[in-house]
Amino acid sequence: MVKTIVSPSKLSEIFILKSGVMEKDIKLRSYLKYILAIIVSSIVLVACSSDNLDPIREETKGWTVEKMYNEANEQLTKHNWSKAIKLYEVLEATYPYGTYAQQGMLDLAFAYYNSDTPELAIPEIDMFIRTYPTNVNMDYALYLKGYINYYNDNGLLARFSKQDLSERDPKGLKDAYAAFAEVVSRFPQSKYAPDASEKMNRLVNALARGELFRARYYMQIKAYIAGLNRTQLLIKSYPNTIYVEEALAIQVVAYRELGELTLSQQTQEILNINFPQSQYKNHPWVFQDMPWYSFWRS
Repeated sequence: MVKTIVSPSKLSEIFILKSGVMEKDIKLRSYLKYILAIIVSSIVLVACSSDNLDPIREETKGWTVEKMYNEANEQLTKHNWSKAIKLYEVLEATYPYGTYAQQGMLDLAFAYYNSDTPELAIPEIDMFIRTYPTNVNMDYALYLKGYINYYNDNGLLARFSKQDLSERDPKGLKDAYAAFAEVVSRFPQSKYAPDASEKMNRLVNALARGELFRARYYMQIKAYIAGLNRTQLLIKSYPNTIYVEEALAIQVVAYRELGELTLSQQTQEILNINFPQSQYKNHPWVFQDMPWYSFWRS
């Protein structure tokens, strides 16, 4: 555990005045994304109303729950996501109880994720978790929730810019981590636990790296208090990651730029003790350019 320096109260006051707007803006953007997902989900649900499902209802009239589920599952296996979704939705409406209905909810969530309506996947899983908390497939439900949050931001931006996890919206990464952690803690013998544990390790590093990117960004625009805040959060939340070294080096420079020379020197000493071979021992941290999308994510 790396020993850290607590900023004096006057620095906290400066942070509230100068950097509060930046931090609130980041939270606001995450909140707006959440609201947008709800709105889109509502619109899609309306689009999938009775008129849209009537042909499927007519086709499946008189089918047993087993036949309807098997047909939906066959379409899912063939990656015919649209047809699978309609069948599962009719199944859910026609046979809302029982084993097939419960498994159908998880299959429907997976189909949503792979279709052009991925924003509907997590709400479907959350409904399953709330409705059937003792279901034998709860480990899979939690793993699927983590999996979808883990991979759910791989759009055009990620593909063309070679964006990695650390440039992603941290909310999705934290939600993924929480779901995977529940798999590991509640179902340690589950076949999904090893992969969940591995992804948790990746997420910790990605979240720490993301905080480092944001700290670099704030330093680049000379928002030194905000940079200090990010590095302190990194050190406190992810103390065993390789990014602590640079976080301390950033603090040395930030304190110096703020005129807090004693704190700067004390932080340098902590850096030297914890990282005796550090490149920042004799050469102060300097800003290094980042991909443009890193700034956008900040």
